[in-house]
Amino acid sequence: MSIRQHIETYLKGWEFGDGALSLSVTAEGFCYDDPNTGRIVRADFAQFVEDFKRAAVEMGGANNARPFLQYTDVVIKDDELPATVWCWWQAVGTELQGCALVKVGEEGVLHEKIAYFSRLPE
Repeated sequence: MSIRQHIETYLKGWEFGDGALSLSVTAEGFCYDDPNTGRIVRADFAQFVEDFKRAAVEMGGANNARPFLQYTDVVIKDDELPATVWCWWQAVGTELQGCALVKVGEEGVLHEKIAYFSRLPE
């Protein structure tokens, strides 16, 4: 699978709220850094996506929204590895939005770090 295919599949999983799809293109040592919950390891990622979707519903999003996330900007720098992806996202139907920085290698998605633009409920 190419770097671009890893990126497209990973983002598509988030877009449709399909944690298993995103997980399918992560590298063995993948981790996800969230300022609210801390570091999420690969083994806990699918459950994290479900919890994230549940939080979006509590903030006014629809159950099983498709798309779940809307991307307004995606920038990919893949002229050297690991490739870097920056994107702005928003959970559809909510004010929940932020940016993500994703690192991708030949073995898959290595790391994602996000920042929230709006305050999350406690």
